[in-house]
Amino acid sequence: MTTSMQLIFMIASVIMMCIIFIFVFGFRKERGINFLIGVIVCRIIYASGVICEENSYSLMGKLFFRNIHQTALNVMVPFFVLFVLELVAYDKLLRTRGKIVLIALFALWSMLMWFDSDLHVIYRKIELYNGHLLTTKTIYSITYAMICYSILATCFYFLFQYLRNIRKDLRTPGMWVLFLISFSFIIEIVKLVNSEWSSWLLPMSVYCGFLGMLVLIIILRYKFFSLTPFARNIVLDTLQESILIANASGKIIDSNKQASHWFSEMGYATISGRNIAELLAPWPNWTKLCQSMQQGNIEIDAWLNGERRIYSVNVYPLHTLRRQGQGSISLIFDITEKQRHLEQIAQLNQLKDQLFTIVSHDIRGPLALQFQLVELLEEDRDSFSTDHREIVEMLGDQIRNTLGMTANLLEWFRSQREDMALRPKFLALSEVVEECCHMLHIRSGAKQIVVHNNIASGTRVYADREALGLIIRNLLSNAIKFTGLGGSVHIQDQLSGNMVTVSVRDNGMGMKEEQTRQLFSEKQLHSLPGTMGEKGAGLGLLVSRQFVQRSGGNMWVESQVGQGSVFYFTMKGERRDESSHS
Repeated sequence: MTTSMQLIFMIASVIMMCIIFIFVFGFRKERGINFLIGVIVCRIIYASGVICEENSYSLMGKLFFRNIHQTALNVMVPFFVLFVLELVAYDKLLRTRGKIVLIALFALWSMLMWFDSDLHVIYRKIELYNGHLLTTKTIYSITYAMICYSILATCFYFLFQYLRNIRKDLRTPGMWVLFLISFSFIIEIVKLVNSEWSSWLLPMSVYCGFLGMLVLIIILRYKFFSLTPFARNIVLDTLQESILIANASGKIIDSNKQASHWFSEMGYATISGRNIAELLAPWPNWTKLCQSMQQGNIEIDAWLNGERRIYSVNVYPLHTLRRQGQGSISLIFDITEKQRHLEQIAQLNQLKDQLFTIVSHDIRGPLALQFQLVELLEEDRDSFSTDHREIVEMLGDQIRNTLGMTANLLEWFRSQREDMALRPKFLALSEVVEECCHMLHIRSGAKQIVVHNNIASGTRVYADREALGLIIRNLLSNAIKFTGLGGSVHIQDQLSGNMVTVSVRDNGMGMKEEQTRQLFSEKQLHSLPGTMGEKGAGLGLLVSRQFVQRSGGNMWVESQVGQGSVFYFTMKGERRDESSHS
């Protein structure tokens, strides 16, 4: 390549570097870009110095421009280090003073270069050979260069690790960018190893501007610089939740617009750079989670514009490059309206519970009295005429169905209350079953159904008396309902460990398999008519199963069409002796 063509290519490369500088300058507010701009400026000065050296003919002129581009090369190292540290979120390792000291150290070494004619620290030998400046470096200069290359190699390693952990669609182009920018690094190493090649490698180091354009094309294609402002400004700032990010030392390093506005209403004009302990002083639990960098959730109160607001705060630890303990992220949700709705619902539920308590007292009492009066009439039905006897029987059936449905309905509502408290104690199971049989003896007698109480006299269950009575009455009532004239119902118990299994068996209609699967479904609240057309609300089994489950047991059914059904339920219990009766 002729000298003129070489000059044209080098000038074109510098122009490309200037274009890259103009483009990157537009993103100077983004993380680490200021230091990247410093790297590009140093690279432009370096390339310009090389061009001037190549076109200078005196030893002093070439040495002057050599010092210029070597100074730019030296200062470029700390700028590149600081760029990498900010990019991979390690910038907390160096505060502002540390960054200044780092740049100053490299600048001081560059100053030695300008006074080397007296100090002889950088070069052992300087000569002009065939129009090219040849230098032989001292051991100090070589050691310094090795330290610089080691630092740059470490930076490239961190960049490589950073790119390994980014999104998959950006990982490959990111690796290409890393590969292309490493060429100038490799060229400088080759120049150090073999100084005789420096005359033709020096222009090649300027041509890296062309590689820089390839890097710029990749950046434009995959929007590397645009991703950050998009995610930061479009996504985070449009969220209604406030986001606060602190580093490991407790310093606020980022926030979205909602967080800034939220804290400004509480008297903090700016929050960036403030310490988390100062900013969150009114909420020590929140401060503790951020400082310990632990995940957690808390609720806080804050007064804004004279109004009490309630917030839910989720704190998450901040991780970078698979390292833990890098800081904390706080997400602040306004749950004031939700909390008010919950309080209103709680008040309505309390009012509902009070109404049901009143209704259960005011309705069940009169119905129970009517039921007792009808039972007295049914016991003396033989003294009535046929027409009157039918009326009494119809009235008895109606009142019994109404009373049973009302009791089940009220008990179901009672079971829905979270604060519903059962009062369990050890009960003689046979006595409870006997009471239930007695209450239903008129219904069973009307269908000539014999109810056999086969519960062992020593069996005791640990249950709430009202709940246990309700369960057994519902199961017996169902068995009588679906058993034909002259049928039978058997109630038995079986002890297994500390659980008692109670079964209610009938020889009635039975059920299909599909019916047994849907029997306890809350969506199937309908009841089939009994063998004599008896009606029901379909709520009894649902209520019974809920009380069994609340008592620590389970309920299930076995049935075959035409062969009857067996309902089982379990409860905690014991047996004192083996005696039994019918």
